Amino acid sequence: TACYVKGSGDIFDRISERLGIGADECTQDGKFSLTACRCIGACGLAPVITVNDDVYGRLTVDDIDGILEKYND
Repeated sequence: TACYVKGSGDIFDRISERLGIGADECTQDGKFSLTACRCIGACGLAPVITVNDDVYGRLTVDDIDGILEKYND
């Protein structure tokens, strides 16, 4: 609930837009997949995303491009 209330839907939409994929899809190059989940148990950091084993919290839509760039090499 905390992630939802704090804008996780907007963050998901930004990631989807940036990667050009929807939920449960992979990019053509196989670098990224996008999966929605109900909870990862980090309510104090909401909203949260994970990339591999890295956890990013207290996110805004503006944070997404910078995070994705770290993994684009």
